[in-house]
Amino acid sequence: MLGTVWVAGCVLEDVAIPGGEAIVVVSAVMRPDLSYQFVIVEWSLDGTVAGGDTSAVPLPPRGPLIPVENAYVAVTNLDFPADPCGSTVEFGDAGTSQAAGIYWAPEGCPTMRPGDRLQLTVETPDGRTVSGVTRVPGMNGAYLAVGDDSVALGGGDSVLSFNRDRDTLRFGVDAIAGRLLQLDVRRNGDLTDYGTKVQVDTTAFLLAGSARDVFVSGSGDDVFRGGHSYIVTLTLSDTNYFDFSRSSNNEFTGRGFINRLTGGFGVFGSAVAATSRLWVVADFDDPREGLYRITGTIETIETIADQVTIHTQAVDAMLRLYLHRTTDSTDVAGFLDGAWFTPGPGGFGSPPWLPKDVAGKSVDGTFVGERLHLVIPDSLPPGNFPWYSTLSGLFTMDLDSIPVIVAESVLVGVIPIDTLFAVRVRVP
Repeated sequence: MLGTVWVAGCVLEDVAIPGGEAIVVVSAVMRPDLSYQFVIVEWSLDGTVAGGDTSAVPLPPRGPLIPVENAYVAVTNLDFPADPCGSTVEFGDAGTSQAAGIYWAPEGCPTMRPGDRLQLTVETPDGRTVSGVTRVPGMNGAYLAVGDDSVALGGGDSVLSFNRDRDTLRFGVDAIAGRLLQLDVRRNGDLTDYGTKVQVDTTAFLLAGSARDVFVSGSGDDVFRGGHSYIVTLTLSDTNYFDFSRSSNNEFTGRGFINRLTGGFGVFGSAVAATSRLWVVADFDDPREGLYRITGTIETIETIADQVTIHTQAVDAMLRLYLHRTTDSTDVAGFLDGAWFTPGPGGFGSPPWLPKDVAGKSVDGTFVGERLHLVIPDSLPPGNFPWYSTLSGLFTMDLDSIPVIVAESVLVGVIPIDTLFAVRVRVP
């Protein structure tokens, strides 16, 4: 049996959807522990500007995608009418020297004391007004402790050593006023290497050395890795930043975000922070891990015309080597201590290498089978080219004296310099 089916067709056509009304978005956290304060003023995205991934470059120095220019931005300390900065501190547009949409206050202004109320006023060229009030937090001090050892954050160059396999870190502040305590852990020298961020509404908390990161990347990688040094920052903030941090904006409904501004969206808060450094070690539970003493002499023969000059530089350094725990790769890291070398100034008769003492320099590398490759960056590169040296060799478990090739970086890669020897130091 045959049948005929009639389908009612529909005509597809382009329909222009009118754009939503632009909203003024203000982002500012006043920091009495910093010399300069800034306020970011921008328009909400309207669909005509591509957002893209801008997380690698923070604001500032990067500017907002749709900046509000030529706005009036001012902060008034409501509890300090005798503020030497003036009753109202105006924030200036950076103009051509810095990114548009970022407004800066004069150095050291406004004056901020614990408990002071600061009022923000933003007036856009088209007559819109955004305002908000924050109460400045304060603390008598912050500390980082492991067992009976502790350091005061912000107290200088004190460094705390920490075994990620055994120890638990204690963080805390002696708060005068505040609502949120935030911990940031970042790799020293590479702030894009984020360990974790933890936020609590208490003045102290604990963090195990074996903690996994579930807050920033969600990868479950170790927060702390043996052989790395970290910058830890404790931040005590006000209620506005607390609400901003614990809420989020649903991109479909626009609900969920706790907004404390009038006339716009964003955050106007305040916070005070302190930092310290942390060295992370670990147990040696892999046969490739442990202490290695790297010794030898790097030698370079320089020939100019008929004159031959031999340059030598002695090396005697200890390497504490650790494998990363929670990764399927063969990544390693370690600390280098002792007599190392750095590039010389160059020129006829001058040595190509100069002696350099290193103390706890964090280095990275890989272990593939029994072959180790380490990269040792230099903090003082010649010119604009980032100089580094490398060590590579077969670290066989049945040999105590292991030859390793030392090389230097060049524009096209690395070139071998000489051969050193790594001697395994037996530890009980």
